[in-house]
Amino acid sequence: MAGPERAESRLMLKHWRRFRGDKRLPFREDIRLGDLTEFTPHIFVLDIEGDDRFIIRRLGSAVVERFGGLELTGVNLLDLTHPALRDRVIARVRMIFEFGYAACTHMGVPSMNGRVKRSENLMLPVESSTGEFRQVFGTLYYVDGPDETALHTLNSQAVAVVDESFIDLGSGYAAIIDASELPLSAFPGKPNPET
Repeated sequence: MAGPERAESRLMLKHWRRFRGDKRLPFREDIRLGDLTEFTPHIFVLDIEGDDRFIIRRLGSAVVERFGGLELTGVNLLDLTHPALRDRVIARVRMIFEFGYAACTHMGVPSMNGRVKRSENLMLPVESSTGEFRQVFGTLYYVDGPDETALHTLNSQAVAVVDESFIDLGSGYAAIIDASELPLSAFPGKPNPET
């Protein structure tokens, strides 16, 4: 079953739950960036401006390095996503807001030395109490640690989802729901094992 493997991801989930308090989701003003300094190089923040506009608001230095040093702030994440994964990313974001879950996705990322690195992407939904855009706070790590040879390439078909899970923290504990157990309609483009 999928789920957070990195200790940093598990700690980030604890912060998110604490920021949320007794609400369904934390509000933007609940997020205390000073509590997240150890994650800063690995954090990304998306403004969810619409169903097809996930604008990159912030990228940590380690995330920028993974994309070859490109400055992507202000760019729509979906414009950088390979068409085969685009609908899946939209569905993932829709689900974390609809159910109040965190999402943990492991991806296979090709490296320059011919290996495939496993990355861990955590996405945490954040509401706005002031009418601003909802946001996704996320982190990006390599499961087995840093590797300067592994680079995410923009709009690459070579980057593939390995596994995906949703984490319900509303019940007081992290219940992991394996995305493979969800209806196929939840993830457009997911292969149907019956065909």
